Amino acid sequence: MIYSGDAIRKLIKEGKLNIKPSPQIKEASIKIHFSKKLIIKPKEFVLAKSEEITQLSQNIAGLYDGYTHLARKGIITHLGSMFVDPGTNGQITFEIFNASDVEVTVLNGERAGQLILFQVIK
Repeated sequence: MIYSGDAIRKLIKEGKLNIKPSPQIKEASIKIHFSKKLIIKPKEFVLAKSEEITQLSQNIAGLYDGYTHLARKGIITHLGSMFVDPGTNGQITFEIFNASDVEVTVLNGERAGQLILFQVIK
């Protein structure tokens, strides 16, 4: 089951999900942003972190999905697993690759993608 925006708000209110700073919630996901400015050269690989610090309970898992605006510039924000484990507490690590032939600047606070949340059934 994918959590809706209203269900995400309820999880936060109940303390089953904690995201700082206050999250921007969409219809069925949470917007995720870069924590600092990056200048990524053509064909360069860099690591970066999300601005959001996410704490999931043991029955919630996440799936990070990149923002298409960046993909159109040749920026890939996840080369490895997109899965966020239940019980995770911390920032999302981005594995960023600039597939374009031009330098791309990513600004502090710029949207990186979204986090989709799922219920883990035991």
